[in-house]
Amino acid sequence: MRASFDLTGFGAVLYKEFVHITRDRTTLFLALALPIVELIIFGYAVNLRVEHVAAAYLNEDRGAVSYRVLDALRASNQFDLVREAASRAELRRLIIGNHVKVAFDIPPHFSADVANRRGAALQVLVDGSDSNVAQPAYTAALAIGGALSAELGPPVTVVPSLVDVRARMLFNPSLRSANFFVPGLVGVIMQLITVFLMALSIVGEREAGTLDQLLVTPIGVTGLMLGKVLPYAAIGVVDFFAVLAAMVWIFGVPIAGSVGLLVVLAADFLIAALGLGLLISSVARNQVQALLMTFAATLPSILLSGFVFERDLMPAVLQWLGYAIPLTYFLEIVRGIVLRGAGLPELWPSITAMTILGLFLLTSSSMLFSRRSP
Repeated sequence: MRASFDLTGFGAVLYKEFVHITRDRTTLFLALALPIVELIIFGYAVNLRVEHVAAAYLNEDRGAVSYRVLDALRASNQFDLVREAASRAELRRLIIGNHVKVAFDIPPHFSADVANRRGAALQVLVDGSDSNVAQPAYTAALAIGGALSAELGPPVTVVPSLVDVRARMLFNPSLRSANFFVPGLVGVIMQLITVFLMALSIVGEREAGTLDQLLVTPIGVTGLMLGKVLPYAAIGVVDFFAVLAAMVWIFGVPIAGSVGLLVVLAADFLIAALGLGLLISSVARNQVQALLMTFAATLPSILLSGFVFERDLMPAVLQWLGYAIPLTYFLEIVRGIVLRGAGLPELWPSITAMTILGLFLLTSSSMLFSRRSP
């Protein structure tokens, strides 16, 4: 009986494995390049410092002090005033539509109240659905108000400050992190399960030769492709309802908007996920490549879509890459419906972009699948 530390044949096995690895250059390239690419994405995408938060404002005062407040906001690194609203209703619509995260409401007689040392109220509306941004934005607004009060003069004893910042958290007053992350998990889980199962299954059949055997039968390529896609579409639908039920009943996240609209748009997103899975299965030659490609598509989707980190805080290049990811638009849709009660008027840009991208992925992957099928 040979001892367990017997190294007989070690050199031959080692040589064989190196030859096997170097012959499969695609797998070798993916294994060596992916860590560097993911490190670069992580290094630039992960930004825990909240600044340049998109903000809107309504200035009903038009006095000197009100413009001084706006100048102070523009001069800060915390806020970017990207929209001027015509009414308070428009301020709220801008937040519901995810165009801005913060809204500043300067009421009439604001400058006169400061001049008379009565204390002027500055209403600040903060989108509490994103707890990562809401709390720092809230703190920054209070700090700017305090700095302005100190510049404009010492306050009288009746009021705490000349510029009285009154911040109000919308949609998630308690800033529960589950309200932000759990709705996003609906899209992440749908994409991960659908792409992973579909890519590995089809590539596995191609490796085993069963896919070639099916193609020599009277089954057409289109019929074969649909027969392969629809079962994973059914799994995606089941996963969606399961995660949605868990979100409501286990994590206590209520759905503020239309459930029917959410279901329809989830089916729209499923088209994009199926297209991505079919694309990977059409390109990959073996299951190892399919696994690496799925990993290469999943991690950037999570990082660049805004699932964890605010996209506005990322470099412009990574923001543009995020526009090519279907999950980016579905996260805006699902969080808009679940947390802010958004409807079609607020969500149509994301719906349009996701639909076009999904159809493009499904069409191009279907053509590639047909070409690669014998």
